[in-house]
Amino acid sequence: MRLCVGTAKGIVLLDLTRGGTPLLALADPASVWCMAQDCTQPEVIYAGSINNLQAGSARGKSSLARSSDGGRSWHDITPRNARDEEVWAVAAAPDVPGQLFVGTSHARLFRSDDGGHSFYECTSFLKMPGRERWGFAQSPHIPHIRTIAFDPVQPDTIYVGVEEGGVYRSRDRGASFEPANHSIPSDVHCLLVDPNDSQRIYATTGRGLYVTGDGGMSWRLAKGLSRTYAIPLMVGRGQQGAVYTAAAAGPPPTWAVGAAGADARVFCSCDSGESFRTLLADGSFSHTTRGMVMRMREDLAGAVLGALSDGGLIRIEGDERTLSRIGDKLPPTYDFVALPDP
Repeated sequence: MRLCVGTAKGIVLLDLTRGGTPLLALADPASVWCMAQDCTQPEVIYAGSINNLQAGSARGKSSLARSSDGGRSWHDITPRNARDEEVWAVAAAPDVPGQLFVGTSHARLFRSDDGGHSFYECTSFLKMPGRERWGFAQSPHIPHIRTIAFDPVQPDTIYVGVEEGGVYRSRDRGASFEPANHSIPSDVHCLLVDPNDSQRIYATTGRGLYVTGDGGMSWRLAKGLSRTYAIPLMVGRGQQGAVYTAAAAGPPPTWAVGAAGADARVFCSCDSGESFRTLLADGSFSHTTRGMVMRMREDLAGAVLGALSDGGLIRIEGDERTLSRIGDKLPPTYDFVALPDP
């Protein structure tokens, strides 16, 4: 199996059958923050870029790129009316080939129905109540759409998370939106709809992981996380109710100054997010990295993979106490997708 990995310095293709040996490295796109794959053509990949000097990212002329050959070549598809925006989130529809939603800085949402050849803005999102109060803790204090999640069973329903502005729901693929913010912090990082229950949604925030069982009408803080700054989310395919996340001891500005770096932990829930336990035996992977897990996905064999801010990739498998490095000495790594064997 191969991975197409998005890093602060571009794209890296890895061959996992050879121990994570790099097959190809590309500096165009110049940096990658988020990625998505077409629902029927896994070789079609979308990559979004941001400027984040603290994270080592500096986008080039484009902020959204598309590959049709599994990451070997890329083309700029940045929407014309968003050339000055950063792309913080991309999501491909699970049921419509070529349909793509893109979230940018200034909390703007764009949609394409033809694989990124053309875009139009979801202007209803610009009319959300309280939008004028959205912001971001760090200068220049501009809010951004950090996450976009489809309901995999009812894909007309989409959830959008704004950092920092909260959670919003569309029941008609972005034609209209409504707040789904009750009792959840506004600092939203990742959203995921449970594939077994459309009413159950998970959200990572700067204050922990939250779960709702009523489609976002009300949220509650999950128990068992000993760290608060949570970012990635994943629901396992093999075990119903298995939810994975990782959380750091503090926000990104603290990761480079402390002796333990991000001081992160990986957590797993076996009861659909109601409670979590530390995944690894020693409660940490400080013995292997100072980095934070930025993205978690399952590989094609069902193992949990993680992309790390220190330039590594990890695999968690077996009894959930076995952690191995499958990639190392990369630039800061933020996202990846799995590619089938050619």
